[in-house]
Order: sequence, then structure tokens, then C-alpha cells
Amino acid sequence: MNLKNIIIAIDGTSASGKSTNAKLVAKALNFVYVDTGAMYRTLAWHCLQKKIDVHDAKAVAALCRKWKTKLECVEKNDLRAVHLLVDGYFPEKEIRTAETSAAVPHVAAVPKVREWMKEKQRDCVQFGNLVMEGRDIGTNVFPETEFKFYLDAKLE
Repeated sequence: MNLKNIIIAIDGTSASGKSTNAKLVAKALNFVYVDTGAMYRTLAWHCLQKKIDVHDAKAVAALCRKWKTKLECVEKNDLRAVHLLVDGYFPEKEIRTAETSAAVPHVAAVPKVREWMKEKQRDCVQFGNLVMEGRDIGTNVFPETEFKFYLDAKLE
């Protein structure tokens, strides 16, 4: 794929400042911020809502194939960000609960889910230049981007 938009990929360890820095860079450059982890969280939340066993890869993949989603670019606090809507709704608070957080690794491990997410994440270019935060952005989602950053931080 030949990119006509600029994609900045930010990956890193937990609590390394990925979100904070990605948002700061997006604001400073007037790019669109994409939290790819929130997309996986949205699917995990949807699985829980539909009473799908997140340990059942086939059931998770089947739900992922048929759920009604839409990408939307919204502006809040001078930051343009992409949200993944489910049936027209973005579960902003619900995707940050402990229950949803516990379900995310199981959902994200499903190969069909990863394929679906990659396609949806690549579709974000419709909104312009992007700062994408999350796993595999520079290696799998947009390997052709020249702008790849990995953040690391010690726990202390």
C-alpha cells in the first residue's frame, strides 16, 4: 500500500506514556489520534454484553464477523480522535472497567479478530494523517510507515 497520509505509530510497554504522548503529538500536529487498544476493548465489551465466552475463539470470531460497527472521527478538547461505534454507540466508560480489561487479552488473541482489526485500523486513514497508539501498528498494521516509535519505562 502506498500511503498518501502520514501515519505515526507509537508502541510500547504498559504505563510507558503511549497514550499521553500519542495525544500530545496528535494535538501538536493536528493529526487524528487512534487508540487501537480501545478498538479491542470495544469488541471485548460487546462480547460480554452478548454473553459470548471470550475463551471461545470461534464464538468471538463469529461475533466479530457480524457486529454492526462504524468508524467515527470526533473532536473533544482540541483532539480529533477515531471511535469505533457499535450499533451507533461508543462505550467510552464501559471499555475501561476491570471486567472488560480482563476479557481483552482473550479477544485480542483470536487470529480472525486480529485480521478484522487490522483492516478496520487501516480504514482510519480516511480521516487524514494519524497518530496510532497500540500493538503491532508499525510492524503489522502500517509496516510501510516511516514513523515508528517504541516507548519504554521502568516501573519505578
